[in-house]
Amino acid sequence: MNANEDRAFWQARYRQQVGWTTELRRYALAASGLPKDARLLEAGCGYGALLDALQTDGQSHLTGLDIDFPALQSISGTAKALCANGLHLPFPSGVFDACLCHFYLLWTNNPMQALLEMKRVTRPGGWLFALAEPDYSARVDEPAELAPLGELQTHALLRQGAHPFIGAHLAALFHNVGLARIECGILQTAAGEEAPSDENHEREWQVLAADLRGLLNSTELAYWEALNWRARRAGTRRLHVPVHYALGQIPL
Repeated sequence: MNANEDRAFWQARYRQQVGWTTELRRYALAASGLPKDARLLEAGCGYGALLDALQTDGQSHLTGLDIDFPALQSISGTAKALCANGLHLPFPSGVFDACLCHFYLLWTNNPMQALLEMKRVTRPGGWLFALAEPDYSARVDEPAELAPLGELQTHALLRQGAHPFIGAHLAALFHNVGLARIECGILQTAAGEEAPSDENHEREWQVLAADLRGLLNSTELAYWEALNWRARRAGTRRLHVPVHYALGQIPL
């Protein structure tokens, strides 16, 4: 893929991921009692897929922050976009009603520090929402001959500096940063659990291949791709990565 195709692919991927958490997002905002004009910050907003969804839901006071300046150029609507490090948020304390993140702690150098910063800039009584973080330690690949793919991707993510097991630690992280009314769970729909269309299957393979390119050569990738599609055609392919969420309130 060229640069434009690559950007378009990841924008579509992030919109797909945001679709997984639509019901959770709406539940969290409703259960927290936050109004449509609540001051919301998304840490690690990337291309703005979650911000777009929040605007569609009627949220009117949105700020997105990411360290990737080119990605921020895709953000549209009324949301404000800032290029900064999520471990050192450029805001005074207590200025937001809630902070959200979505597949963000997976990629931070220090997830605890990221959450502490999100807590700092949120007012007492406000909320933190970690809407989606994966746990690759519980990944399922079927048939058995494809099981090594999960191990390879986990290794590739670790090489990139990611935290592929972060989902399983969300509850502990929310407790350790001092949040109250914590609610945790696992999404019912996530990677590999959507309708098994060729489009969804192709997208999952492209994501996997993008991670593995730094670890495997083209011949090795072609071998795994052939096995993957053979299982798909036989109807035996299953891929499941549990995606966790956590909600918590800032104590008064």
